[in-house]
Amino acid sequence: MKSKKMIAALMALTVGTGTVLTACGDKATNNAANNGNDNTSKATEEENNGMDKEQYMNILMDSEPKTIDPSRSSDLYANQVLTHIIDGLTRIEQDENGDKIVPGIAESWEVSEDGLVWTFKLRDAKWSDGVPVTAQDFEYGAKRTLDPETGSNYAWLITPVIKNAAAFNSGEGTADEVGVKALDEKTIQYTLESPVAYFLDLSYFRVLYPQRQDIVEKYGDGFGSEAEHMLSNGAFTLDQWIHDSEVTMKKNPDYWNADAVKLDNVTIKIIKDESARMNTLFTGEVDLAGVSKAEWMNKFNEMGEFNYSSVAKPSAVYEVFNQKNKYFQNDKIRKAFITAIDREAINETLYRGIYMPAYAWIPYAVQIGGEEFRDKADNLPIKKLIDETEDPKALLIEGLKELGLSEDPADVTITMLQSGTNSRSREFAEFEQQKLQEVLGINVKIDYYEWAVFSDLIHKGEYDFASQAWNGDYNDPMTFLEMFASTANVVPSGWVNEEYDNLIKESTMTIDQEKRFEMFKRAEEILLYEDAVISPWIFRKTSTYTRNYAKGVMSPLFGTIDVTKAYTVGR
Repeated sequence: MKSKKMIAALMALTVGTGTVLTACGDKATNNAANNGNDNTSKATEEENNGMDKEQYMNILMDSEPKTIDPSRSSDLYANQVLTHIIDGLTRIEQDENGDKIVPGIAESWEVSEDGLVWTFKLRDAKWSDGVPVTAQDFEYGAKRTLDPETGSNYAWLITPVIKNAAAFNSGEGTADEVGVKALDEKTIQYTLESPVAYFLDLSYFRVLYPQRQDIVEKYGDGFGSEAEHMLSNGAFTLDQWIHDSEVTMKKNPDYWNADAVKLDNVTIKIIKDESARMNTLFTGEVDLAGVSKAEWMNKFNEMGEFNYSSVAKPSAVYEVFNQKNKYFQNDKIRKAFITAIDREAINETLYRGIYMPAYAWIPYAVQIGGEEFRDKADNLPIKKLIDETEDPKALLIEGLKELGLSEDPADVTITMLQSGTNSRSREFAEFEQQKLQEVLGINVKIDYYEWAVFSDLIHKGEYDFASQAWNGDYNDPMTFLEMFASTANVVPSGWVNEEYDNLIKESTMTIDQEKRFEMFKRAEEILLYEDAVISPWIFRKTSTYTRNYAKGVMSPLFGTIDVTKAYTVGR
């Protein structure tokens, strides 16, 4: 039964709060274009008349995706590609009022009176080989993500949400029992375990993307690894993927909303070196990019050829400790590492003061019930921990004593895992190495790896401690807290806390935002202050320069750079 009242209530919890996307991990040093910009003014008739004859746009990434398989990808780089070639049920876009959820392949949807059943009606749409997009493609995509044989790193996002998804994902249930059903060619239905405040936000995320079973089975493990191994139902088709160099896309003439797509070609250049990236923006080889160094910001400001934007993003740089390590199994040692770091110095020295020191985990941009969580919570767990710790080195020694190890910090040697091998990555790692050795008196080694290898080592739990970044998938604190539940295994750290797990589970099962707020506040306190699982460093902001001629570029707070409706005037 359709319930307008229930839809309105749930929409108020999502769209009304300025919705979201893209939790995905990336490098702590990342300053590629996907850090955002706000250049989304609607095309005026005059601008459309003055559009350049050749419509193309070049953007940047600082690393390439491990894969663009919707079920197996987990980084922001994959999402930067997928958002242009795949439409889900809905899309996350941006206008002058902020983020908004708009219809994608689904032209309409309804929710049952009890909030448990969501039914989406699909429009006429085609894959890039001419085959119609069907409800069966959506059913297969969701169930493939959940299938334990797929090995998805993102199944945790929907296992507590969709009925019987957790049982199937754990190998205890079957695919037929999962609450995702194609009722006919044009109708897909999702049955939930309980009403979920943020379900509509999940409807545009990759874990619920449609997937063609015949194509997945044709390419097997190679699906998502090459341009020719992917189909598109989105604004662009994937033309070429030259690994570690660039991704090129062409306008998809069969896209259901092709009239809204003005660009004929889009190139995503993959450039790992920061100076090289900045030079491409300076010379006009790319049309927009995130910038973090003051000297480059000054140079671009002086040129007068760019629109500049800087807004808080739902994104944090943090450090995670592997509690299977002989040192980090002790909470006092973890707290010593957390309190030894000078977040103000990190922001000023490494980020040139453009970001915000993080004394909590949930960033300021994340809302609950229409309010920013951070303002409503009015507490900073890391600040509290720092204030209560007079001497991080003394705390370290206490931890060593509890473990029965040498109490001399000089006898401690521990390895930091760092993503990237360029000068910027080394600057980050060596800064922390120096500070930890100076404050704690220990020995810190650094192992540098490119993103794909780094990510694999993290997921295998083969590290001592490491820094990386997390970007929110949707506008709810859950996107920053659920990832540390013991069932998620997003960042394997060896940590399990029953109270934390229960709080995450219970917050999924209610749409009472006040109850959820209290649960999230308590969960963050456990994560940071009590158990010291991670060490947040920085809350990121966009600092993006976009060429004046580039119009209609979208950068949703919870998404990536989106040029599906962009165009150029006066290039």
